[in-house]
Amino acid sequence: MEWWKHQKDNDYSNNFEIILVEASETPSTWIQSAFQSENLSYIHYPCKGTFHKTKALNLGLNLAQGEFVVPYDVDLLPVRDVLLQHLWVAERSPELLITGYRIMSNTESIAFEEVASVLEQTSIAPEDQPTALWKHLVLHEKFGIMPFFRKDRLLKIGGWDEQFIGWGGEDQDVIERYLKTGCHLCRCPELVYLHLFHQPDTHWTEPHIVAQNRQHYYTKANPNFDEALHK
Repeated sequence: MEWWKHQKDNDYSNNFEIILVEASETPSTWIQSAFQSENLSYIHYPCKGTFHKTKALNLGLNLAQGEFVVPYDVDLLPVRDVLLQHLWVAERSPELLITGYRIMSNTESIAFEEVASVLEQTSIAPEDQPTALWKHLVLHEKFGIMPFFRKDRLLKIGGWDEQFIGWGGEDQDVIERYLKTGCHLCRCPELVYLHLFHQPDTHWTEPHIVAQNRQHYYTKANPNFDEALHK
């Protein structure tokens, strides 16, 4: 959350509420003391073993007070004033789900004031590589970084599907269900977020969990998926 401290001059603190949900066995008391703000709240979700991301997201959704709800991973950094740009576009696009792009950093940490200067050393995110992009364009799988969901629409579809545990499929699933409420996906190349490098966490990227989530995603889209898979 270091970027939050550096952006008070850009009125982030006046326009955004941050709900920090920590899913762990025990709460991190330093977080509560380090980030004291009227627009920032912290809750601890007792979680042993596999990280239940969708449960944590729904906890945040139920506490949110604003018009928009945005799932924000702590390994993303907004480039320049992209959050304010993102909000500006979303407010003026009631029938669109506005999402951005991410680019991948090869370092684990970057000083916020250096974010813009390291962009040329980054790489394209996995979802924009040829194989994944083909799925998005031809199979109509939907994906976008930092979707600005309207809270009322998100509650209407029941938030995130908590049958997704760990990593994989939950983001595509919620976007695709959300779009069925009568809006369209718009990915905006002006909205860029820098993804910091980190090693995979075995608590949420175990191969069998990822495979289970992907199967759940495709089974929801095609109830006969299991039968077709084994033909």
